[in-house]
Amino acid sequence: MKEFLHVLKTVALFGGINGDELEAILGCIEAEKRTVKKGQIVLLAGDSPRHIGIVLTGQMQIVREDYDGNRNLLAVLTAGDIFAEALCCAGIPESPVTVLSDLDSTVLLMRFERILESCPNSCSFHRKLIENMLRIIAGKNLMLQSHMEILSLKSIRARVLRYLETLASKQGRRIIIPLDREELANYLCVDRSALSHELSKMKNDGLIEYDRNTFLLK
Repeated sequence: MKEFLHVLKTVALFGGINGDELEAILGCIEAEKRTVKKGQIVLLAGDSPRHIGIVLTGQMQIVREDYDGNRNLLAVLTAGDIFAEALCCAGIPESPVTVLSDLDSTVLLMRFERILESCPNSCSFHRKLIENMLRIIAGKNLMLQSHMEILSLKSIRARVLRYLETLASKQGRRIIIPLDREELANYLCVDRSALSHELSKMKNDGLIEYDRNTFLLK
């Protein structure tokens, strides 16, 4: 696990916990490293979520399938991102979403109840861990609200600009998005051809420049 400590130190769940404590806590909460191939499912819709996951390498997706089998992209996860924490915390018996690997990836799985329980060693960092978990869940709630705000906008142009603005708050005006065109269309709930046409119009109108998944807000 030591080869991934540099990633784990950036994870909000372990904020305020030093390196020595971090190694100890991974054993305490029974963390398990797992390698997943592209397309492999880590959490299937309908299953009972019991583990919180952290992406160590690669890329994961959170998707929801409708009754017709169409897959709707809800989020893309990269190294350092956490998943399934809200589902575990809410005690949902059946997951409404599927988490699967978009690329060959490595994830860290942690039993949720081990995070909440006081261990026999009375580890001082358990309280900090719970505080961090609450902050993460609150942050995810704000992200969900942001996505709903994007989808409430009527035009494709407005949705694209709002999405890019949310990323620009962290990356600046030059933005690298973690989605290809099909995934972006899925995330924005628009037709892919209509999205490509609108992106071209926005470029001609001087609003953006782009090359594949790199965008410049002008």
